[in-house]
Amino acid sequence: MSTQNAPERRSFRQYHAGELLERLREQRDRLPSDYAATLRPLGIRIRETGEEVTYSERDRGVDVTPGVEAASTVVGLSEVSWEHLTRDLESSAGLIYGNRVERIRGDLMELMQWEPALRWMFVRRPVYDESAVDLRGASGRQFDSCHGFRPDDDKEEMKEYLRAVGYLWIRGLFSPEEVATLQAEANELRDEAVEGDQQSWWGKTEEGQSVVCRVLRAGTKKKMRSLHGDDRIERLAALCDVPMATKQGPEDKDGVTVLWKQPGVAEGLGDLPWHRDCGMGGHASMCPTAVMSLFLGPNTPEAGEIRFLPGSWQTSLAFAEGGAPSAPEGVAPPALPGDVTFHYGDGLHVAPPPTGTEEPFRSCVLIGYQRVGAHHHLGDRHYNDLLLGSEDGQIEHMSKVADRR
Repeated sequence: MSTQNAPERRSFRQYHAGELLERLREQRDRLPSDYAATLRPLGIRIRETGEEVTYSERDRGVDVTPGVEAASTVVGLSEVSWEHLTRDLESSAGLIYGNRVERIRGDLMELMQWEPALRWMFVRRPVYDESAVDLRGASGRQFDSCHGFRPDDDKEEMKEYLRAVGYLWIRGLFSPEEVATLQAEANELRDEAVEGDQQSWWGKTEEGQSVVCRVLRAGTKKKMRSLHGDDRIERLAALCDVPMATKQGPEDKDGVTVLWKQPGVAEGLGDLPWHRDCGMGGHASMCPTAVMSLFLGPNTPEAGEIRFLPGSWQTSLAFAEGGAPSAPEGVAPPALPGDVTFHYGDGLHVAPPPTGTEEPFRSCVLIGYQRVGAHHHLGDRHYNDLLLGSEDGQIEHMSKVADRR
């Protein structure tokens, strides 16, 4: 654990016999009934000591019992990884992709299903409940979840909207000439990307063709790099309730990224399930984070739209593919080239595949922000670096990774 304000180490046995039980007794809110019904008993075993415990759903709450005899799935964790999980520093996805969790029996994806409940009982973070969403601002005004602002609109209204809804959509922030320059630089980046360069994400179509889905080194291009410190973007970051800074400085080659939606991607992370941007870990040490997306292509179903879950940014949601029957629908601002969205990283969002087969598809320039003073709790560079490493640049679907652990 980072030495920055590191808390006293927790004892597995004492925590479950004391602090956690007291917290659960004091917990007044309940898990949403539809979500609670999906939870099967989950067992945790500590590698170093062999200590075991099982979490079970009961009456929309969680029971804690010693041993793992009744658990459907049992996972093995180191003492450090377990403690970091209780402090919202680790995440289920980060443990799986980082090879820091062992499947003793059952299905590791059950750990993903339990994550919202774990956060609820460990740190009192609510689980997303559509019936309880309140999009009213501090003034009592009910907000439209698909409202598009203009750059010169009232900043206090935008700030109130961001706090309540979790994202903003601003129309026409960048001119057609600027968009054309950025599109040209994006094309250069796509042409320069090489599979396995550890600076790009790749996917494969059903026919086996490799396609680039994201480039991390967009800051090597002049116009892309100039977005750092752009007054129009900095004014958006200033709408957050805490001081924010870009995750990378203007001199860093990976300070800006570009993504392209591609049709027919069957492997890799060209399409994303419902997720949060701190999904690989670090919520307690990093958040709030935020992402500015500058659209170079339209945000439509045919183009592979991004959809947001209004009012979700202070909650959790179980893992769900965008097209799953039980998944939420979300809201897709009909953004055009030159528009931007600015969303809290904790806000849940999804990027399903394009429904069309003809260009233009959605492409975006991304700049990430984090609160001033944020740090990686393990001292590493980026949490998403867990996704890199393969020689062909492919990033496997989590279910495939989980099946091997």
